[in-house]
Order: sequence, then C-alpha cells, then structure tokens
Amino acid sequence: MKEIETHGYELASKGTRLIASLLEALIFSIVILLFYLMIGLSASEFWADMNNDYEVLDVVYSLIIGLIIGALFYPLFTGNLGHRIFNLKVISEKTGEDFKRPEKGAIREGLKHALGILIIPSIWILWDTKNQNLYDKITKTLVVKKDMNN
Repeated sequence: MKEIETHGYELASKGTRLIASLLEALIFSIVILLFYLMIGLSASEFWADMNNDYEVLDVVYSLIIGLIIGALFYPLFTGNLGHRIFNLKVISEKTGEDFKRPEKGAIREGLKHALGILIIPSIWILWDTKNQNLYDKITKTLVVKKDMNN
C-alpha cells in the first residue's frame, strides 16, 4: 500500500495512530489510577467509575482534560503524548506548518476527548483517505511522521 505524502511528510498510518491513542489512554489511565490510590480510594472504585454510564458531566470533564493536555503537550511535542512516543506530529492541512500553539492544541485535544465519547468521530479514520478523524477535519490538521532529519 502506497503511503500518502503531504507538505513533504508521510501521513501517519491508521494503525500507528490507533496504537498511539491506545498507549496514551493506557498511560493516562495508570496515572489516574495512581491518583486514586494516593487519595485513599481503591482500584475497584477506579474501575467502577470508569465503567459508569456516560453523562453530560463526563463530556465536560473530557473536554477540560483535553484542553489541558493540548495546551501543555502541543508546544512541547507538536502533538500529544502518543504522537511523541511514536515520532508523529500534527501539522496544518493547509500550510503544513507545525500545529504547536497551546490554544490550537487545546482545541484539537478538547474536541478529540469530548467527541470521542460519541465513537463516530474516532472511527471516521477508517474510511478517510487522509487518515483523519473527524476532529482532524474540524481543526484542519493532519498527523504525519516526523522528519528524522530535523
């Protein structure tokens, strides 16, 4: 299968993006579990909270967490933690410039976390020719492999 290039970068594959997202979610889950344990709650309480039905407040919490993660990680990594681990970055679809401003990262990650609850935005990538999720389309971004020479 031929890899698609854009702005001199190779697009990240669907599989790599999936694994990066899953690994990032696992890391954040472990951090949250450790926080639960530090404040005296049990692992079973953590799993019970994770398995509750989603409510509107859960979407708000996801949005806030996404905003914070995006604002912190995008200036450092030009993407999120999963992107950093897999040597990926986020660029503007129009210009190819690095997507590293805190407010832009906050919006992208906020949309990712809030819309992710609805599933469809996250699986959009399965049929998209540019390997974009719906939040990538909204923010006009692409996830690409970092140029190893820079």
